[in-house]
Amino acid sequence: MEFLESWVLRAMKLIDKLDRLVSKFAVRDLMKYVMLGSFLVFLVDMTSNGLLSAFLYFNRNLILEGQVWRVLTFIFVPGSSSFFVIISFLFYFYIGRVLEMAWGTTRFNTYYFLGVLMSVIAGFFIGITTTYYLNMTLFLAYAATFPDSQVNLYFVLPIKVKFLGLLYGAFIVVEFISATMAGRIAIGVSLLNFLLFFGPGFMKVQNRRSKTQKIRRNIEVAKYTTRVQSIHKCTTCGITEKDDPNMEFRYCSKCEGNYEYCEKHIRNHEHKSKIIQMEDRRRES
Repeated sequence: MEFLESWVLRAMKLIDKLDRLVSKFAVRDLMKYVMLGSFLVFLVDMTSNGLLSAFLYFNRNLILEGQVWRVLTFIFVPGSSSFFVIISFLFYFYIGRVLEMAWGTTRFNTYYFLGVLMSVIAGFFIGITTTYYLNMTLFLAYAATFPDSQVNLYFVLPIKVKFLGLLYGAFIVVEFISATMAGRIAIGVSLLNFLLFFGPGFMKVQNRRSKTQKIRRNIEVAKYTTRVQSIHKCTTCGITEKDDPNMEFRYCSKCEGNYEYCEKHIRNHEHKSKIIQMEDRRRES
């Protein structure tokens, strides 16, 4: 438990340090510029048979040969050339804007650029990368921040975002299981920004729930113990009100201490003095 709390604290401190670094160049309405750039690339690709995307996409070998701009320009390469890519532009623009409004410009920039960095690292593992996992982490962040918000699937079916987030998570798990070792490393690295941002909060919630459940169990045990334990007990014979509900119990005024006896032994017992009590304790020990 202490290790978990220490890890959560370190993760939060790391995010704060990254925020201070990113705040120096944070871009307001970042997703507006990213999606506008992607839309322009999409338009040029339609008239040039994908020529611009071929010049911008991430390729490890070409980067090592000197085309270093591909380390960043891949974020503007559309995922496809179909009409639905325009819908995805609008969708991720909306997600980015809402997250920036909720978190603030600096925190959103930190999350996005950390995702870019993780995608680049994954790209160097497998040789190529796209915005697939980067956009995936954006959606997962949105689902984790606004789980009860609704979207219209295919513009018709209303569904809560948290269910889509779970579906996305299931896809990632299946893809992770079926991937090669390099692919698994790439998937894990690509999702590190989401895990770093939301893992500590999830751990804190689970830790709080665990403590709450423990307290509730202790309360239930205490209630059960109170119900099971007897209130009255005869010092001589040990009978309780649970053994005989009709039995009456009295305290002896001549015994030194709170000694209780049943009606059979209230007048028929050896009175307890401090000396006798010391001898009883000595025999018991």
